[in-house]
Amino acid sequence: MKPQLTENGHEQLKNKLTILRKARTDARERIRTARKFCDFREDVTYTEAVRDVERIEADILELEHFLDDATIVESEQSEVVTFGNRVVIREGDEETESYRIVSEAEADVERGSISMTSPLGRSLMGASVGQTIQVETPGGTIQVEVLNIEP
Repeated sequence: MKPQLTENGHEQLKNKLTILRKARTDARERIRTARKFCDFREDVTYTEAVRDVERIEADILELEHFLDDATIVESEQSEVVTFGNRVVIREGDEETESYRIVSEAEADVERGSISMTSPLGRSLMGASVGQTIQVETPGGTIQVEVLNIEP
């Protein structure tokens, strides 16, 4: 199955790829500088720069392949929670919380997005407004009411 991304998630990952490419250029420059002043067998700066380039190259390749394979999914108004929807929920008497259901690659709880494979995301998928669902979390079972579903 092809990975799914929201339009916003796709843009965020493309920005991350740009940052990685810049970091690769910087790391390659560190290698060139280290080559001028070191004995390659003993120089920690050179060794670290080479490892950085290798790590960055692997990250770039992985991200490029992911982006090439990914399908951008438009979020639509729905009666049940689907990929890309923003869901407003409340646990008991707590304040409401709002999360966008996204892929693992773009999930960021601090920015209000959770993975559809997380315990909460998995439990919300297919739920409808007014429904109370049980979510198995590492801290125990919680009950969450779905208050609103937005595209």
